[in-house]
Amino acid sequence: MVSKKGKRYTAAEKVEVLNWVNDYNVTHGRGGVANASKNFEITQLTIHNWVRQGGAVMSSGSGIRIAPNHSGVLRQLADLLDQISERESELNKLRKEYDDLRKKL
Repeated sequence: MVSKKGKRYTAAEKVEVLNWVNDYNVTHGRGGVANASKNFEITQLTIHNWVRQGGAVMSSGSGIRIAPNHSGVLRQLADLLDQISERESELNKLRKEYDDLRKKL
């Protein structure tokens, strides 16, 4: 049985496509995904997913806005929480050592 895996795109390729979408949307207001799809021969669904993940400029009725990058923010929050937990653990150890030495005085 033959596996049907799609093409994997590098980060540089994604950035190039997203820049194309941004430039087109800023100039024309909308249609960047459709034109990028034709130009780069990538499905619109794939590009839409990148736009949602990468924060490309999107057109709305009230003007241009930046699409949020929630997955990136959530990843950063999780990393920061891990760092905070590590630092708190280190701080607790130092406090215990401090208290033990202080009792010896």
